[in-house]
Amino acid sequence: MNLESLENAAVRARMNTLGWTHWRPFVRACRQPRETQNRLLLDLLHRNRQTAFGREHNFAAIAGYDDFAASVPVQTYESLRPYIERQQETGEPALTAAPPALYAQTSGTTGKPKLIPLLDETLADYKRMQATQSYALFCVEPEVFHGRILGIVSPAVEGHLKTGAPYGSASGHVYQIMPRRARRRYVLPEEVLAIDDYELKYHVIVALALSCPDIACIATANPSTLLKLVSVFGERRETLLRDIAAGTLSCADRLTPAQRAAVLPRLRCSAERMAELQSLLRIATPSVSDIWPRLRLVTTWTGGSCGIALKAVRKLLPPSVRVAELGYMASEFRGSITVDTDSQTGAPTIQQNFFEFVEREDWDNGRPKFLTIERLKEGGRYYIFVTTSGGLYRYFMNDIVEACGRFHDTPCIRFVQKGTGVTNITGEKLYESQVIEAVRAAEESLGQLSVFFVMFADAQSAVYRLFIEWPEAEARQVELLRAAVESELYARNVEYEQKRKSGRLRPLEIAPLQRSAGHAYKQHYVDRGRREIQFKIVALQYAGACSFPFAKFAVSLRDA
Repeated sequence: MNLESLENAAVRARMNTLGWTHWRPFVRACRQPRETQNRLLLDLLHRNRQTAFGREHNFAAIAGYDDFAASVPVQTYESLRPYIERQQETGEPALTAAPPALYAQTSGTTGKPKLIPLLDETLADYKRMQATQSYALFCVEPEVFHGRILGIVSPAVEGHLKTGAPYGSASGHVYQIMPRRARRRYVLPEEVLAIDDYELKYHVIVALALSCPDIACIATANPSTLLKLVSVFGERRETLLRDIAAGTLSCADRLTPAQRAAVLPRLRCSAERMAELQSLLRIATPSVSDIWPRLRLVTTWTGGSCGIALKAVRKLLPPSVRVAELGYMASEFRGSITVDTDSQTGAPTIQQNFFEFVEREDWDNGRPKFLTIERLKEGGRYYIFVTTSGGLYRYFMNDIVEACGRFHDTPCIRFVQKGTGVTNITGEKLYESQVIEAVRAAEESLGQLSVFFVMFADAQSAVYRLFIEWPEAEARQVELLRAAVESELYARNVEYEQKRKSGRLRPLEIAPLQRSAGHAYKQHYVDRGRREIQFKIVALQYAGACSFPFAKFAVSLRDA
């Protein structure tokens, strides 16, 4: 038995162990969701009853969910910020009895960053959830774990607060602490994830990924990242191949000494792989499968606005490559484990987080009726509220999820959109999900496909304006797109149709963009502090809420 066979046998043995230690307890929990959630809630409250927040909200007297809902109001980050900052600055147990080990930093609605406390327990939970997810994927695509993994996440530590406490990303920390056998299969060393320069980082990522002939899995939160990988290869293939052949990087002087030491030894490439790479020079637009022929799985976000880029990604993949939902997750918590890669649905992480839900219409109309996990109805769309080990209590995520199917006795959920992805100019109340569905249906009817679009509601002019990377700049084709999108919006939102036909809304406007607009849009916000790996486009916004200079990327229409 050769070394590769031995390693694969060790992987199978490890996965069988995870089946007993992680998957079976997860299944047991999902067979009794109400009991699992009640035990978790009471345990979290008991552990934190002597914190400042716990004393103020009488945690010690809470005997069940009804008491909890009556004692603790819905929280936002801004209502919890004083407790988080007090605990971070003084060490006082303001939210949690245990001190945070790390803070996950994410952008805040006020412009001031949010710092999400992550305890040692939280990070251990993340590791357990990742192990459970790995086993689920192994059952579907076992060959994935016989190859290399191109995982692209945010760095574990991005900086330190004045008190010396580190801040970064939970996904980056999990990347660091996975078992050694798993880390040996990573394509990227941790040092690459910390490269600040966006273009430089992707040049290095592509160079290292090209050197590996046996990448079986690509894991990244946003599917637009895969489009970026293909774009970088298409634009710089000759430079990249020269670098790989020489075992160096033409941009190596822009890396830190630690980054160079981690990257350059990994650029070595076999003669067989070099021949494969040279053959790519003869392909005008190579696909992902041309570049990585042994690829079996792409795991990424598939819901919400990420579906815009995902459709273009799927065209680059052969049918043999499975696309699996990465799971409902945010900086605040990991919300699901994907249990069905066909429907892309996930079972909520009921062993680690306590969930509450309110139907979308009830919340939007100011009459919230809170529901626990077992009361979700198939097809219902809900705002989600979460209580975590990190001290978020009844925390309003401003996310809308859909209940879809069950895993044993636990309703599954799928991310639909951010709650902010809804606009209302004159009573039509248009949702981001309706816009995404309408544009996609219109594109399919016209046989074209975009990779980026954003719609804006201009209340002052009473009009919706769609900015889109549309492959046709001919005026007649753009008018066909406009009419098709408007027709699809009519079919999905009767109020929009009525407001349009009554003249209270003006006709939809289309603004075609250059092909580079989507990448430039993302770069614009990354440069302003948004986390690149987890960046999500809000596909429906109000005019004036976006600072990106769309005019620079406008395409002039031409006559037929």
